[in-house]
Amino acid sequence: MKITKSAWIWLFTLLFVLGFGIGGFCILLDLSFVEAFYYTIITLATVGYNAPPNLSMEGMLFIAILVILGISAAGYAVSQVTRYFLVERILTALGKRRDVRVDKLEKHWIICGLGRMGEEVFEHLRHYDIPCMALEMSEQKVAWAREKGWIVLQGDARDEDTLESAGVRRAEGLIVTLSDASDNVYVIITARSLNPNLRTIARASDSQSVRILYRAGAEKVINPIVAGAAAIARASIKPTVANFLELVNISRDLDLDFDSVHIMPGSPLIGKSLAESPLRSEYNAMVIAVKRDSGEYIYNPTGSLVIEQGDELIVFADGKRMANLRKVAAGLKE
Repeated sequence: MKITKSAWIWLFTLLFVLGFGIGGFCILLDLSFVEAFYYTIITLATVGYNAPPNLSMEGMLFIAILVILGISAAGYAVSQVTRYFLVERILTALGKRRDVRVDKLEKHWIICGLGRMGEEVFEHLRHYDIPCMALEMSEQKVAWAREKGWIVLQGDARDEDTLESAGVRRAEGLIVTLSDASDNVYVIITARSLNPNLRTIARASDSQSVRILYRAGAEKVINPIVAGAAAIARASIKPTVANFLELVNISRDLDLDFDSVHIMPGSPLIGKSLAESPLRSEYNAMVIAVKRDSGEYIYNPTGSLVIEQGDELIVFADGKRMANLRKVAAGLKE
């Protein structure tokens, strides 16, 4: 469970009060550490045991201040606990607590459904620092996701008002991972009616759903069953290829990045061949394919291929260097 900022504040306050009490008893009343700790605890607990020996006027004043600090810290702790368990949990359960972070999102991705696939997608997007949020109807899943610090709204993704609340008009794209194919189709149609430029990726449960989702306007449709079956068959027939693809899939743990880099005007890479460019020497990037501005794909390009403005390079590279490579491709300074 994520420790909130309020919890850290209360913890440091408690440690400060304890340290203040122990230090005061040691200095003013010349007590040992154990005795000072004991009297600090019983004073803060207000259990009413005997006062420390040789209690002076300064000691009485110190104890009074310690009691006031202890009561204040205890009151703050009670208010935070009450807010967490009674206010926030109830509002979350009723779906009435709105995450104000949603209003600050721009060019973000909206994930519809936090099932197993939706959770994994969310984790991957967060790993690459891509702004994202989720729509989920289950109260338990919403509470669980918010405890992890995720931006989540409780609501039906098929509803226009819910999509508006998620900032669909400002969003970069929509990922639909609902289990019902008809729901996925409805969400895509509704979302694209609000934002025609929205990129849409959907999950399909069968081949017929794939065709329908593409007709509904999905840019990319993934069938987990087909993809999983292909991976199993590949692992049995072509284990070396399967191992490489598995390496790509777990690149999040190995800090490897399999991505595309767009060559923008002003990039120093323009006019250079792949062999002459610093792609391999400085960024350790392997160019798998090149997509020309015309839409033509060049697979396994040779070193003599000249990089042109508008090219999109499909590369496999070290994640730490990928950010700098994107800057160079965009014509920016590292």
